[in-house]
Amino acid sequence: MGRIREAIDRRAKSVAIERHYVDKDYRDTFANFHARKFSTPDSRCIRLHFFDQPINHVTTRERAVVQPHYLGYVVVRPTRPNCVGRTLLGPRACGLSGGHISLCSEQISLQGTTLDVSGFPFISQDTDVTVCAQSSLWMLARYFSNRYQSHPEIYPFQLADLTRDFSIGRVFPTSGLYIWQMAEALRQLRYSPLIYDRRRYSQVGDFEHLMYTYIESGIPILAAFENHVVVLFGHRSDFTSLQRDPPGQHHFIFSSQFNREFVGNDDNGFPYQILGGDPIARGMPYSIPQVQQFIAALPEKVFLPAENFQTVVTSLLRREDMGVQRLSPTLAPHGLILRLFLTTGRSFKKHLSSRGMGNSDVESIYRNLPLPHFIWVCEISRASEFPQRVLGEIIWDATRNPYEPDGWIALHYPELLIVDQGSALNGRQELLTIPLRSHTNYPIFENNLVGV
Repeated sequence: MGRIREAIDRRAKSVAIERHYVDKDYRDTFANFHARKFSTPDSRCIRLHFFDQPINHVTTRERAVVQPHYLGYVVVRPTRPNCVGRTLLGPRACGLSGGHISLCSEQISLQGTTLDVSGFPFISQDTDVTVCAQSSLWMLARYFSNRYQSHPEIYPFQLADLTRDFSIGRVFPTSGLYIWQMAEALRQLRYSPLIYDRRRYSQVGDFEHLMYTYIESGIPILAAFENHVVVLFGHRSDFTSLQRDPPGQHHFIFSSQFNREFVGNDDNGFPYQILGGDPIARGMPYSIPQVQQFIAALPEKVFLPAENFQTVVTSLLRREDMGVQRLSPTLAPHGLILRLFLTTGRSFKKHLSSRGMGNSDVESIYRNLPLPHFIWVCEISRASEFPQRVLGEIIWDATRNPYEPDGWIALHYPELLIVDQGSALNGRQELLTIPLRSHTNYPIFENNLVGV
């Protein structure tokens, strides 16, 4: 509990204490494990609600008064040595500033007053039912169930019990999980997990690029060190080098190359810790190069992984018939910055009006274009516009396989828009080219992550 206090001490000005709190996650482990012990811990918890201004039992009745100052909650379990249970604190509660992170929301009730909080779920291991592997799995799963209705809520004992059929030794008390066991648990939860191993990537930065691409897609990852696992769900970039040294002609630079740090939760620490090139104060006691493997929990309907999308989209940009050099005089003389991410067709369309897409015809065509549930997007920009604005994008069907070179749905350059109306209507490729008489840059897509 001291770690949480250290994280929020400078921002929290008051705390509301909710005694005899029945926590659904702790009650799950209590009923299935702790209640079997001779020395049984209490079945109830304490929930602490933090505010950045002084409040009292009268002001808590007025939502309009207390909601702007609500920082989130921490459940304190009667377990030793780690008592921090289900926790959802906003990033400002822990002093995180700068960067982009995944967030989910919850609505809680404090003495009948409904309050909202957005953050990334956190829990510490209890060393019996959960250690770092189960805690990280729980944080990942709870994020998805809070954010998406299609993902059911799962509790700590249920999560640990998923490994019963492929465990090595006894299941409870747990001694931890191998990376493949964590992936199998996610598969049983109807994700499509992919395991990435650093040893398979010989080029410097390729492994980190894939970590960044999934996080940029709003897909938190489970990052494994030699004897520990954490969940990473955000990144922090430095674009000062971009201003000094723009990329050269006919050269592609991925936005991941400007990333300097990841943001995540280490169950041995506190929420929103930084993972950088070296261990830092108030950060994780590890560094990015020490990540040996990671798991990306893809949705079931995503068949094209990040590395394959990178290959096919860069090949398209270099093609003699469809590439930048042939079709875009605006982009051809410059080195290009490419930003890769996965999103849903629904989310992409939702933000068309606010972005403008550089041309009203592009916005109108995209609005009426059938899209698959998940799409890969490659945003195209130059040093003078990035990271705020872009000049075009490629939309790729995330259900295609990596051997289909024409799996793209739309190719948008400043001079023209090409859409595959054949695949959009479930037929053979039939390209429609729309010249664009005027074009401006437009904002990047920001719905996957939230800036802090």
